Amino acid sequence: MAGTGDDDIDEKLLVALQRLGRLMSSRQVASDISGAAGVELSQQGVQLLRALHRSGEAPVAALASASQMDIGAVSRQLRLLEDAGLVTRSSSPADRRVVLVDTTDSGARVAARIRDVGLRHLTESLSGWSATDRRRVADLLARLVTDLQRTDIRAADE
Repeated sequence: MAGTGDDDIDEKLLVALQRLGRLMSSRQVASDISGAAGVELSQQGVQLLRALHRSGEAPVAALASASQMDIGAVSRQLRLLEDAGLVTRSSSPADRRVVLVDTTDSGARVAARIRDVGLRHLTESLSGWSATDRRRVADLLARLVTDLQRTDIRAADE
């Protein structure tokens, strides 16, 4: 029923999540983070290095999925990261058709700096929050992401 308290809460949550999504995918934020890490990388380059830092060596398709990018965009960005000496590509020994991507030593250091800058920013942003509140938000956000991924998106008139 429209106008109920639950509807108002859901709308407020949706707006907050949209704002968070825009903030986290902002080119300006990515630029600020890479600048603070001492490198000049595009938003997509930052995403790929972050994904590789978390996963280690990965097939291009898995990297695209992990960074929420299409294969074409990943390939273009990998070329730039390769030219900068931050990643390498090789064929999988198990299946020569599969291209594996990994960070170079320099790329791993850059990825670690990017992670450290992002983590420091988050830590400073949450400095007034209790450990209990930080833990609760982390747990609830993880649960929310899992539930959103599991739930089918339906048309508005269903």
